[in-house]
Amino acid sequence: MRLVTKLTLAFLVITVPIIGVGGYLLVDNAQTAFEERFEQRISGIEQGVQQRLEQVAAELERALDHIADDPIIRRELLEPLGRGRFYEGGDGEIDYERAIVRDARRLMTSAVLDTLRIVDLERKGHVIALGHRSGLEETDPELRELIERHSESAFFRHERIENDATGGTDAVWTLQVAHVIGGGPGLEKVRVALVGGRIVDRRLVDDLRVVAGIGTAVVLDDVAGRRVAATFDGAEPPAVEGGYASQRRALRNPTSPEPVANLRVYVPKTELVAGRRALLTMAAALAGSAVGVALLMGFLVARRMSKPLEALAQAAAEVAVGRRDRQVPVPRGGDEVAQLTRAFNQMTLELARSEEELRQSERVAAWREIARRIAHEIKNPLSPIQMSIEMLKKVWDRKHPEFEKIFHESTATILEEVDRMKRIVSEFSDFARMPAPRPLPTDLGELVTQVVTLLREAAPGVAVEVYADEALVASVDPDQIRQAVMNLVKNACEAVQADRASGAAAREPGRVEVRVEHDDPERGQVRIVVTDNGPGMTAETRQKLFTPYYTTKSSGTGLGLAIVRRIVEEHDGQIQVDSEPGVGTRFVVRMPIGSAR
Repeated sequence: MRLVTKLTLAFLVITVPIIGVGGYLLVDNAQTAFEERFEQRISGIEQGVQQRLEQVAAELERALDHIADDPIIRRELLEPLGRGRFYEGGDGEIDYERAIVRDARRLMTSAVLDTLRIVDLERKGHVIALGHRSGLEETDPELRELIERHSESAFFRHERIENDATGGTDAVWTLQVAHVIGGGPGLEKVRVALVGGRIVDRRLVDDLRVVAGIGTAVVLDDVAGRRVAATFDGAEPPAVEGGYASQRRALRNPTSPEPVANLRVYVPKTELVAGRRALLTMAAALAGSAVGVALLMGFLVARRMSKPLEALAQAAAEVAVGRRDRQVPVPRGGDEVAQLTRAFNQMTLELARSEEELRQSERVAAWREIARRIAHEIKNPLSPIQMSIEMLKKVWDRKHPEFEKIFHESTATILEEVDRMKRIVSEFSDFARMPAPRPLPTDLGELVTQVVTLLREAAPGVAVEVYADEALVASVDPDQIRQAVMNLVKNACEAVQADRASGAAAREPGRVEVRVEHDDPERGQVRIVVTDNGPGMTAETRQKLFTPYYTTKSSGTGLGLAIVRRIVEEHDGQIQVDSEPGVGTRFVVRMPIGSAR
C-alpha cells in the first residue's frame, strides 16, 4: 500500500470516530433536552390540573358555605336534630314529614353544584337527603370515611344522576367537597356534612386538554385507580410515530397529605423522533462532508509529504541500478524530509566520488593484471626465440657442417613462437576493443555450417555434425557470431582431442554436435547448442569459465570464452554451460532473432 493511501486512510480513521462521537453527543443532547422539556411539561400540566381542581373545589366550597347559611338548614334540620325530634326514638321511622327532603333540591341554587347530599355524621354517615335525585339512601360508612379523610380537600366519587330524558339514572364521576356544620349553643351533639359535587363531564375534559396542550394525552384516575376522565377514548391514547413518554403523578390538596387523584400524562415522542431524524440527517450530511474534506485534506497533505519521499525512493532505485550521482530537489522548509533529502544528496555525491575512486583503482588493478598476464604470455615465446637465435649464432661461428639443417629448425621455432605472440596480441585486442555489433539478416544455419566445415579438417578424429532448422534468419552481426561459434566449436574439438589423446576415454569416438533451432517461437528466440563428449568440467571450473584470463589449457590465453560471452550479451542473449566430468559439456546460446544492438 502506498504512503499516500496510508496517510489518507489515517486521516479518515481519525475523522470518523470524531464524527461518530459528535453525532452521538448531538442525539444524546436532544434526548436530554426532550427529557427536560418533558419534566417541565409534566410539572406544568400537573400544576394546571391541580389549579383547575382546586378552582372547582373552591367553587363547590363557596356554594356549600352559602347553603350552610340558609335558614332552612338551621330551622328544619339542625334544631330538630338538636332536640332529638328528627327521628322517632333515634332509629325508627321518620318522626316528621321531612321538610328538608322536600327542600333539598331547592337548596341547590348554585350552578356549580351538580350533586348535593346531606349526611348525619353522628349516625355513621346516614344520608338525610339528596338534592340531585329523588329517593333516599341507606347509611354509607364509606362516604363517612371519605368525609372524615377529606374534610379539607376534594375527592372523586361515582354518583348516579337522574336522567330526565330517559326517566332513569346515569352513573357519572363527580368531584366532591364536604362541608361540616353543627355545634354551638344547644347543638353540641349535632354534626352534619353538606357534600356537594360537580360532574366530571366534557367541560372538565376540555379543561384538561387545554392545560395539557396539543398532542398530549391526559388521564385522571381516582385514588383507587379507576378512570375519572381522559382526553381520549379507549384504553390507550391514539398511536403516534415514536410512541409516548408517560409519567404518573399524584395530585394532592395543599392543606392535606392525602392524594386527591392520580394524573397520567402521555407526551408524544414525535418531536423527539423528528428532531433525532433531523439531527441524524444533519450528522450524516456533516459526516459525509467531513469525510470528503478529510479525504481531500488527507490526500493533499499525504501527497505533499509523500511526493519528496517518492522522489527519494525513485532516486534510490536509480542509484541501485548504477546511477550513483543522482540528486533530488530539496523541498522547502527544514523538516525531517528536507533533512533526509539533503543527507541523500550528500550520500550520493560521496558514493559517486567513492565509486569513481574505486573504478580508477579497479582500472589500475585490471591494467596491472592485464600487463602482468601479457608480459607472462609474451615472455614464454621469447625464451625459445632467444635460445634459437643463440643456437644459430654459435653454429654460425663454429661453421657447423649441419648449419643449414639447424637453421631451418631454429627459424621454424622462431616463426612458431612469433605466430603465438601475434595470436595473443590479437585476442587481447579483440577483447579490449571489440566494436559494437552491426546487425544484418543472417542465415544462422548456413553460417554455422561454414564454421564447422573449416574446423572439421583441423580436428581429425572428431566427428563434427551440424543440425539446423530451415530458413532460420536472425538480425545479428555475422562476423561476431562466426567468431563466437568458432571459439565454442574449436574448444569442444580440442577438449575431445585432448581427452582421446590421454587415453582416458576410449569408450566411444570423439563427437561434437552443433544444433541451430528455434527456442521460443512466441518470443522470437533462437538457440545454438554445442555438445561434446569430452572430459567434462567440475563445478569450480564452470564458475570461473567466463572469467578473463582463466584457462585450463597450457597454450590458452583465457580470453576466448570471455569474448564469446561478451558477443552474446551484446546481442541481448544469454550463454549457459552444462557439464559433468566424464560425460561431456554442452554450451547453449540463446538470442532474440532481431535483437542485436
